[in-house]
Amino acid sequence: MIETTHDIFLKGALTIEQPSKGYRAGTDAVLLAAAAAAIPARKALEAGCGVGTALLSLASLRADSTQELTGLEKDAAAWSLAVANAGRNHVQGAVKFVLGDVLAPDEGLISQFDLVFSNPPYFDDDQAIRDPDASRQAAYILGAPLDAWIKGMLAMAKPKGRFLMIHRADRLPDILAALRGKAGDIGVCPVRPRAGDPAKRVLVSARKGSRAPLRLLAGIDMHPPVGEGRFSAAYQAICDGAVLDV
Repeated sequence: MIETTHDIFLKGALTIEQPSKGYRAGTDAVLLAAAAAAIPARKALEAGCGVGTALLSLASLRADSTQELTGLEKDAAAWSLAVANAGRNHVQGAVKFVLGDVLAPDEGLISQFDLVFSNPPYFDDDQAIRDPDASRQAAYILGAPLDAWIKGMLAMAKPKGRFLMIHRADRLPDILAALRGKAGDIGVCPVRPRAGDPAKRVLVSARKGSRAPLRLLAGIDMHPPVGEGRFSAAYQAICDGAVLDV
């Protein structure tokens, strides 16, 4: 039986049980949810939802919505924790979690969603990280090229549906290459540690089948100047329920 912790998100709005070792959800999941909450979508799916942090954060941010939210996860242990987290946070009716693989989605999921969003594993090369913890390695290694993950996401989006991803900033060229010819109206939102720092993450949104031009957004700084607190006012506002327009 895996050891877990119970962690607070959105200033106590959510309690998430997750493994104490290996990959652990954090600010990336909250940013992804805040960006997803800004996109009108009756049916939304999180691809590779893990223990459900981002999807449940979206449910919390859109608590008054009739939105149908689905989480897709191939790891049975993570899926089980996601189901338990939905019950713990009293959102069973708004959210469902299904077992399945983003890289080979079930036929019943194809072209079904107004929004497909994801915080995928950050590496598609098993030599990219060195970590003795097998669960951490499994969570960080994609097991296929990033463009295959993006292809699976786009397959589940409806025509003109929205795509949303948070990923390492250095993978932006690969994300844009995978979207070329398949999606447009691309928005790129840099996520910087502090003002003036290079972005470490990017939020990338797009519309399936669109030919509209790319938009480079102002971005968000996660922390204030050193010595002025832990998180920036912009990120604290997200934790208070603000959305992030991408």
